[in-house]
Amino acid sequence: MGYVLAVVCISVMVLCLMLLFIGLPGNWVIIGLTALWAYLSGATFGWQFFVILIVLGAVGEVLEFLAGSIGAKKFGGSNKGSIGGIIGAIIGGIMCAPLFFGFGALLGALGGAFIGCFIFEKLHGMATKQALSASVGTTLGRFGGFLAKLAIGMTIIVLSAPRIWESV
Repeated sequence: MGYVLAVVCISVMVLCLMLLFIGLPGNWVIIGLTALWAYLSGATFGWQFFVILIVLGAVGEVLEFLAGSIGAKKFGGSNKGSIGGIIGAIIGGIMCAPLFFGFGALLGALGGAFIGCFIFEKLHGMATKQALSASVGTTLGRFGGFLAKLAIGMTIIVLSAPRIWESV
């Protein structure tokens, strides 16, 4: 019975990666499931292990947050455009979350980042061509941040799954 529960737990952790696509904190849920397994099974994974997971989760959040700004700057954008991209990504993600069974949140965040950056750059006097370039950079950066966060979620699972399996 223990192995069945371990398979279910690890499978749910993998499914939690889908939460990232709809803008929810899937990596934190995965870390929470790992902690819950350790608590309920009586396994000792060690506090250092959980510090590593928490640091990974935080790095994923920071990368996702900053990636759009880095992309905008790389493509000639300003700090104001980066702020617009962040605001646009939040608004777009929220507005589009109900679409496509929740997957609209990712599309909305990407589109919102583009539009937000473009509007802020234009409002602050940037030429249209340069504002479009900065907006593309913001969008690419935001997508790269999402991919980094997804990769970190996979890493958290790869680190946690063997410990869960071995604790059965």
